[in-house]
Amino acid sequence: MQVVDLKGSLGEYLLDEERKISKNYLHSICRYQKGKETCKYICLSAKGFVCMKKTPMKKILDQRCKEGKMKAQSDNCGGLGKI
Repeated sequence: MQVVDLKGSLGEYLLDEERKISKNYLHSICRYQKGKETCKYICLSAKGFVCMKKTPMKKILDQRCKEGKMKAQSDNCGGLGKI
């Protein structure tokens, strides 16, 4: 398992209401369950799906995608929440 140096708490990002993805957005924009067309920044939290694009996790997700370790490979929007 890779150790990640996060600036801020991962939990804060996962529970941030501004990052929460609505069901409609998840299917229409994030293209959930559409293979390579699915956004690589979707993450499941205790409160539902959240966008991790504008977080320190973006770099890690980009690298994992580049290495072929993820099915989801798209970048479908500007991201939710604040940096």
